[in-house]
Amino acid sequence: MVKTTVILRDEIHEILVKKYGRRKISETINKILEKNLLRTKKSMFGVDPWLTTEGLRDEEGHEDL
Repeated sequence: MVKTTVILRDEIHEILVKKYGRRKISETINKILEKNLLRTKKSMFGVDPWLTTEGLRDEEGHEDL
């Protein structure tokens, strides 16, 4: 973890304090930056709009086959 100084506009600081509290500003900024800078790989499930979980077979209870 690295300490740094970030200069925020007054209105941004006010929003962060109101919405997240004074003690969670760093955590919130880290989450926002992580979400926007470190894109995680998304699963391929749901890529096609017609591909849904509806109609999937229930495999529960078939262990004795």
